[in-house]
Amino acid sequence: MRHVFLKATTAITLILTTSPAFALDDAAVLKQLKAMQAELASLRSEVKILKTKLSDAQEQASAAKSQATTVQKSVAELQVKPPAARFIDSDVKVTMTPAPKFETADGANSFKIGGFAQLDAGMFGDDRRDHPDGTNVRRARLSVSGTIAHDFKYKLENDFAGNSSNITDAFVEYVGIEPFSIMVGQFKEPFGLEVLTSDLFTTFMERSSILAFAPDRNIGLAVGANGKMEAGNWTATVGGFGAGTGTASNDDEARDLTGRLTFAPIAEPDKVLHFGVAGSHRIPDSATNSVRIQSRAENRLSSAQAVDTGTIAGVDSTNLMGLEAAAVWGPASLQGEYVTADLNRRAGLSDGKLNGYYVEASYFLTGESRNYSATTARFDRVKPKTPFNLKDGTWGAWQVAARYSDLDLNDKIIRGGELKDTTLAVKWIPNSNVMMTANYIRANTDNAAVTPNDDFDVWMLRTQFDF
Repeated sequence: MRHVFLKATTAITLILTTSPAFALDDAAVLKQLKAMQAELASLRSEVKILKTKLSDAQEQASAAKSQATTVQKSVAELQVKPPAARFIDSDVKVTMTPAPKFETADGANSFKIGGFAQLDAGMFGDDRRDHPDGTNVRRARLSVSGTIAHDFKYKLENDFAGNSSNITDAFVEYVGIEPFSIMVGQFKEPFGLEVLTSDLFTTFMERSSILAFAPDRNIGLAVGANGKMEAGNWTATVGGFGAGTGTASNDDEARDLTGRLTFAPIAEPDKVLHFGVAGSHRIPDSATNSVRIQSRAENRLSSAQAVDTGTIAGVDSTNLMGLEAAAVWGPASLQGEYVTADLNRRAGLSDGKLNGYYVEASYFLTGESRNYSATTARFDRVKPKTPFNLKDGTWGAWQVAARYSDLDLNDKIIRGGELKDTTLAVKWIPNSNVMMTANYIRANTDNAAVTPNDDFDVWMLRTQFDF
């Protein structure tokens, strides 16, 4: 640019020299004009070259800017979207949701580590009997589960609560013939909606008092099926069982046949209508031929039983029958069960018939719905619409609930007592794997209970997490 300026200055000087004060002859003027024309032509050529260089520089700058933008986007995508799974030797993928799961690329085999803990604290408002206030590790479980060769599922779970070690689940399930499944090992017998719903997903800290009738986890074989027809979803399971792990007998151990049938005409994400019936024919251990039914006041802070039949001798068999129903409509839910136990005793001894029921209602203040699984006919994990995040001002899911239960262990000469519990609950679910809840129980017993006419209060808190 400086060179162009000098040439322009020279041209102006030539013009000035053509004024009258410096008059020259015509030949000289003509020569000067030609020189000026040559200079102007040279200037035009250099300006054109400069324009070309400027255009090239602008194109290069634009290309560099575009490339920089592309690089920034790629970096942002890598930061925001980390890979959900990574492959090791192109054969195994590892995921964290939130526990580690190892799975072959074709999904045929998998191995997952899991577990959960429930930490409780509580206090009593005593009436006729002293109940100890305190804390408790209600459950502390570790498990492994997964799939073998596509069609076999397995689970092994152990509970370490109470400074002990107890196997809860240990089974393998074959699912290769749809819609059927065959399960062998130790697992829950198919009886009752509340019992079959996981400890993690029950509405209240403890199940209702009719748990006193329900079969426990036992070793056995069960065949199940599920399906969907125009009228709704159905499930059916039946199994034969012996005693659970750790049970020893000097004679034939206890054995039973248990089955459950359910039907859900409505099974939508926010609308559910569920009905079920279950039955169990139970033969006691031949060494004792006895049955004992007892229950605490829907808490595990105290070991004291509120109602207790004591040992009922001479029992040939017990027949259980259960009815269940549940409904979900948006954030609102209703649920209830009724169970009877018919005790068939030897000749000369009076038979007995005991019963119990509960009804409960719950409501999510934050708009969630209870999560119902149509294939298993039980309730599952609730995912908050807005998980707790203090920075974003979101608070997770909040639920309130109420339950009334009545367990009657009185009939003829059997005087085990009657327990009536009223329970109120508030539950906070900050995210899918953490839960905190507070329960209040008002317990009432009759004059045949362990402590007659004992009307007391229980306040409880629980913190729970799973992975």
